[in-house]
Amino acid sequence: METVGSSDAATGNHYSCSLSSVLLARVHAFGGEDAVAEVLRRAAVPRTLEYLTDLSNWISYDEAEALWSAGAHVTHHPQFARAVGEDAVKRLSASPVAALLRSLGSPENVYRQIALTSRKFSVVTTLEAVAIEPGHVVIQAVASPGFPPSAHRCAWSSGLLSQPPVLFGLPAATVSHEQCQAFGADRCVYSITWEAAATDAHADVATAALRQQLEAMRERLHSMFATASDLIGADDLTDVLARITDRAAVEIRAPRYLLAVRTAPGEQLHCHHKGFADAEAHEMAERILSEHPAAVPDSWLVVPVRSKRCDYGRLLAMYEPGSQFFPQERELFEVYAQYAASALDSATALVEAKQRYAQSSALLDLARALAAAGTSDEVARRLAEAVPAVVDCDRVAVYLWKPGERRLHRSAVNDGDGVVAEPWSILPSPGGPVETLLAHPDPEPIFATRESGHPALREIVVSVEALSAIIMPLVTADSLLGLLCVSVNANPERLEPTADLLDRLSGVAAQATSALQNGRLVDQITHQALHDQLTGLANRLQFTDAMRAAIARARKDRDLLQLFYIDLDGFKPVNDEHGHAVGDLLLAAVGERLRACTRDSDTVARLGGDEFAILIDARGAGPEGDELLARFEAALSQPFGVDGRELSIGASIGRAVFPLDGNDAEALLRHADAAMFETKRAHHAALPSLPRGR
Repeated sequence: METVGSSDAATGNHYSCSLSSVLLARVHAFGGEDAVAEVLRRAAVPRTLEYLTDLSNWISYDEAEALWSAGAHVTHHPQFARAVGEDAVKRLSASPVAALLRSLGSPENVYRQIALTSRKFSVVTTLEAVAIEPGHVVIQAVASPGFPPSAHRCAWSSGLLSQPPVLFGLPAATVSHEQCQAFGADRCVYSITWEAAATDAHADVATAALRQQLEAMRERLHSMFATASDLIGADDLTDVLARITDRAAVEIRAPRYLLAVRTAPGEQLHCHHKGFADAEAHEMAERILSEHPAAVPDSWLVVPVRSKRCDYGRLLAMYEPGSQFFPQERELFEVYAQYAASALDSATALVEAKQRYAQSSALLDLARALAAAGTSDEVARRLAEAVPAVVDCDRVAVYLWKPGERRLHRSAVNDGDGVVAEPWSILPSPGGPVETLLAHPDPEPIFATRESGHPALREIVVSVEALSAIIMPLVTADSLLGLLCVSVNANPERLEPTADLLDRLSGVAAQATSALQNGRLVDQITHQALHDQLTGLANRLQFTDAMRAAIARARKDRDLLQLFYIDLDGFKPVNDEHGHAVGDLLLAAVGERLRACTRDSDTVARLGGDEFAILIDARGAGPEGDELLARFEAALSQPFGVDGRELSIGASIGRAVFPLDGNDAEALLRHADAAMFETKRAHHAALPSLPRGR
């Protein structure tokens, strides 16, 4: 056997597996499974038996040559390759290729179209009918470039060329191989004769041929119905598309097939192929998706995979240059493209239904979570946690408007790793979006990217390294409650303002607004429960909780904690002389002055009457504590301007240090209270005019 040195001849798609299928069927008829196994062993073809008998597959030039040689050796048949060609109709009478050839109407038409029909079996030879008349045709064959002449191939072609009349109920043609390239001619020449019309003697043969044609039609319908069943019972889109591609490959015989589709613009490319390497298939997929089908070569058959819903992609069958497809094949190929479009319609509809269900469930879960939330900060945390299930995004941030502070406070952030608090504020700038919303609350979404939108909003996008963001104002008819900001740092098309996305965001914003209104009421009630109504300082309940928490932290970190217990001196005479209203104003002024002496991390409380306490977290004892004590005494010794009056009072202050003076809150309070009494007694001794007692 003469082989081709190029790797293409060894690994390409040159012969349809209709050849190997018929060849192995003849070997099996001769010697059973053992003979088949021996042929495969001798040929050393790197294919499975299943592959070689699948009519949609193709094998290389070298593999075909090896199978012919091995088959001839095992069966001892001197004209083995020709016999395989003669078996074609017998073995493939019900195949799609046989049905296609019968659809041409007559043996003359089959031979007339030999340049196309031969490509259903092999691409290594170019055949042409040079003379044709009823009952006789002359065919010339030339080996394609890169494929040397082969005696096996010429013999197989002789057998194959004898079969077209059999398709129409006539006896096989007589083939005379008058010139052969394998023996030095520049081309092969075949003279073919057959009986041009059937006689009564051929009626049984014609009837059998008709039965075969009906069987082929039945098989084709079965294939189409099976494909339709795949669509109905489909569980996995990838499997369904692969089966559609495989069935199209059986119906439209070509060396290469490719189905390239996307479920939606920008989505992952689904690529199913036969006869291509993976990398080559993806390159070809991008090409046929970008080019108009009319612009591709004649040797390609490209049809759109399209429905009323979407243009998904393309279905391709491909020969080497110089070949063409029959019009009937395009029609059939378009049917399978429609099947693929139907599968994609069903899959995308199912995905969308699942997404809508998931989003509806997420909205319901959000409603439940917000209903269970208490304070505004809890609402913000629940909102940041739930929104990614409703909107495809990379980050969610919730800002709450703090009326008393005149600023937006970022209360909760979800970057995909859980909800955290990120202290950051936005101060309204004149004419800016926040100022505008404060003046005219508007629930319409605001869009921003790094390049577009108000500078203050672009700053937010840049600060979180996002590409784009949608900001949903959380507003009532007359006030701004906060902002919901969703952003993406990849694939910005996810935040394209479609009607569906805006509907979902509007639903989220409506629920959040209602929850924040309730949250503000809870904030107010909680504030009243934890703060002194007169001074706005922490009350005894909040102070005790804060002190216990601070002691736990200090114990864990081995830090010091200082407590100052303050009782005002001279407050009762002021209250008696000027009345309770003035006394209340004086207490509020004392609270403001004490707050001005401390940090935000410290806790200042009014414990009741004219008693105050200050908790200094993680501050050293010794001189620093003495300096603090002196600062508080000095602050309270300065006159207070109250209701047009200048009032002077003093203060007795006791100090306790954790863990030196007490190991828990109660012990620390007792020590500070006792120290305050000692100071008050000292003040009374030095200033006998001050009223005694508390």
